[in-house]
Amino acid sequence: MGQEDTFCEKPEPGDLIEIFHIGYKDWAIYVGDGYVIHLAPPSEFPRFGSSKMFMFLSRKAVVANDPLEDVAWGCLYRVNNHLDHQYRPRPVDEIIGSAKKMIGDKKTYKVLFENSEDFVTDLRYGWPRCKLSCQDPQPGDLIAISRAAYKHWAIYMGDGIQVVVKQEPLKEVVKEDEYWVSNYLDCKYKPRPVDEIISLAKKTIGKKVKYNLLCCNCEHFATELRYGRRHSKQWPAVYQAVATLLARVLE
Repeated sequence: MGQEDTFCEKPEPGDLIEIFHIGYKDWAIYVGDGYVIHLAPPSEFPRFGSSKMFMFLSRKAVVANDPLEDVAWGCLYRVNNHLDHQYRPRPVDEIIGSAKKMIGDKKTYKVLFENSEDFVTDLRYGWPRCKLSCQDPQPGDLIAISRAAYKHWAIYMGDGIQVVVKQEPLKEVVKEDEYWVSNYLDCKYKPRPVDEIISLAKKTIGKKVKYNLLCCNCEHFATELRYGRRHSKQWPAVYQAVATLLARVLE
């Protein structure tokens, strides 16, 4: 995948790079010569691709310096200095110098408050800022909830209520886990009208449904309500991560 296919402009040192991995976004800071500094999984795990899910599971990361094409791992990416209108970027040499000094450092990783976007915005602006942590769910939104070894999905109903066959307060479903709005298919499919999503969701309350990890999981349920199409990228990502880990162990 060449840069002409993925960038609307050529990246410059100090730019924020937004990477669209399967089911989530990753962020890195461009340092020149095709390299980025980013948060990678701990050294005992493979560094690239779906193996980045191990950062979510272990809540640990290490600062790494790698080729952008390796970090993107075949996924789309773009320059996105999305806070330049709000904060003044630090001088480029200061951004790069600070980033390079951190290479090899171990970091705590949390989806909402200590993630890759916080990491790169702190380097560029001197302030950690993440769109996920300040995003309030709206009725009809898909809610992704990070469990210990998987993601749980729900439809937000409004007034703090979510539904996945039964209707419960969102905070009771989430408990101590992290969650975020993830309408990740809005760029591909047109969402149903909000009142239609809510109406269809309410009709499912109390009904018994079949559950199958491959074809009838909670992500299928939530995406069908929002888009009228069943879609899930959890299983392929988990399968690929496990296969990568096994291959590494057997080397």
